[in-house]
Amino acid sequence: MGSLSEKLMGKNVHDITALDVQSEVNRLSGEHSPKTVRNYHGFISAVLSVFYPSLKLYTTLPQKIKNEPYIPSGEDIRRIFECASGTEFEVPIMLACYGMRRSEICALQPEDIDGDVVHINKAMVQDENKEWVIKTTKTTASKRDIIVPVELADRIRHQGYVYKGHPNSITQFLERTERKLGIPDFSIHKLRHYFASKMSSLGVPEADIMRMGGWETDHVMKSVYRHSMMEKEEDAKREAAEKLRKALFN
Repeated sequence: MGSLSEKLMGKNVHDITALDVQSEVNRLSGEHSPKTVRNYHGFISAVLSVFYPSLKLYTTLPQKIKNEPYIPSGEDIRRIFECASGTEFEVPIMLACYGMRRSEICALQPEDIDGDVVHINKAMVQDENKEWVIKTTKTTASKRDIIVPVELADRIRHQGYVYKGHPNSITQFLERTERKLGIPDFSIHKLRHYFASKMSSLGVPEADIMRMGGWETDHVMKSVYRHSMMEKEEDAKREAAEKLRKALFN
């Protein structure tokens, strides 16, 4: 625990006060993450509980930083499509934007598509020997039908396959493209979040979005809706500000 201050470490354990501990935590908070500060505080508390059990601590610890997932914007998607156009990754990325998982995309065959209806009932996953195999979907919710543009369905039928490459190659292509375009890093899985966010912004009911995306619970949905609602609130604020501007100056 080398980052503890000499001031605290140099004190006799029975001279340490709750205020000293709080001051140390405040100092550490300026240098470390909330998680690390909590670990330091846990160490200090453990030592004091053994050698100075009568000392009562009422330390205010820094709040944990909640990592909000980055959901790509429509502009991000448009630029990625431009880079993927004509490559083997174009179809997988388009399907991901319609709510399909990478594992489902890699297992999909042309015969799984009727007209513009895609029947999702299997996934490509690694078995206990790290070999890629096709299995039925893990949950009942994952087995579902989705609608895709006729043009996309026709393209798959015309080429005779959906995707022939290694699953990780899709991820690697997306990572390279994001670096090339200078946009925030996000995985192909976040394209499903884009799908859910976009559906929400279009007013599609939550139950329908969950069904189309194959989600069993609304845990992910709540995170996505929070993102979507923030965008809606921002738009509403701008609209209100514009109305006020016209009322004041026109």
